[in-house]
Amino acid sequence: MTSSIFRRGRRWRLAPAVALTALLALTGCASTEDEPNPASSRPAGLLPAAEGTTKYPLTLKTWAGESTLQKRPERIAVIGMSPNLDALQSLKVTPVYTLTEDPVVGWRDKAWAQKIEKVDTATRRDDTPFEGIAAAKPDLIIAVGAVVDEAEFKKLADIAPVLETEKEEEISWQDRQRLVGTTLDLAAAAGTLVTSAEQAIAAAAKAHPQFAGKTITIANDYGPQHGLSYYTVAGSITEGVMTNLGFTPNPNAKKFVDEDVVSDENLGLLDADLLVVVYASEAFRKTREAKPLFKALKPVTEGRYVALTLVEKDPTKVTNATGQQVDNVTWMLRMGASATSLPWGVKVIADQWLAGAKLS
Repeated sequence: MTSSIFRRGRRWRLAPAVALTALLALTGCASTEDEPNPASSRPAGLLPAAEGTTKYPLTLKTWAGESTLQKRPERIAVIGMSPNLDALQSLKVTPVYTLTEDPVVGWRDKAWAQKIEKVDTATRRDDTPFEGIAAAKPDLIIAVGAVVDEAEFKKLADIAPVLETEKEEEISWQDRQRLVGTTLDLAAAAGTLVTSAEQAIAAAAKAHPQFAGKTITIANDYGPQHGLSYYTVAGSITEGVMTNLGFTPNPNAKKFVDEDVVSDENLGLLDADLLVVVYASEAFRKTREAKPLFKALKPVTEGRYVALTLVEKDPTKVTNATGQQVDNVTWMLRMGASATSLPWGVKVIADQWLAGAKLS
């Protein structure tokens, strides 16, 4: 489990298995098993009115090839990580196709998600479900960060034009939102959404001045098989969220760029003004906290340690040290930064995860 999960192409296959399993367990009741949602639940219009600034035909240039939108799309399929679906939700655009995990993340508008015509039983762990996508008859496939290679791009482009990044590299959540908005002739709306999200993040930081200038380490304990994963890696989504909240980058974060697993001999590198560990189970928490090397960490001995445990039957929640259930923002921190998730996520972290936390 290395920081390679942030690189392009089926990144979710390298995501921690426990996190994915938890999401899949939750989505079992939400999946449509390849059956469309009832027609009565679908909206009369799938997109808001066009702004009139994007001109069609529009050539979609990507690192894997080109395709052309002859006119403004109406039926949109979405694959890849949840921010792709988030970008549509924020624009009030209803897709006709998505994968099974995405409609049930904590920041999802459930009423909006119910309007999606087809939520495939395929997951991010599966090969790209070309047949399922084609059956939805899309006229655009949003696949930002999801295309593996040129051959896959061609298969997708044979179904419908494909929206991907022009260069084979990660883009910011702001640029993703703008890219989707411009393609759908909603550029102004996308820009407004980015500004609004940035303001919400800034407001959360202003409301919590105690975070300013402090360091934080967030780690996830997936048990003996997968180990302890350092989440606040230098340059990661998680570090960006924390610095947006006012925290300063932890110098130790640079040591986990190539390998995010924290071995027992490197537990000292978890040191920070505040240590947060999310455990996949109560048993994993008890095992970790019983280890002498962990108990000796300064944040632990000085009470600057926050323990959160995944709720077994509801992975959208975690339990804190007092037994209270709060929202689980782990998936957003790993892969899900967007104009939709971030305003929700920073409030969860600041007001729920770190409520009453002791800082040095």
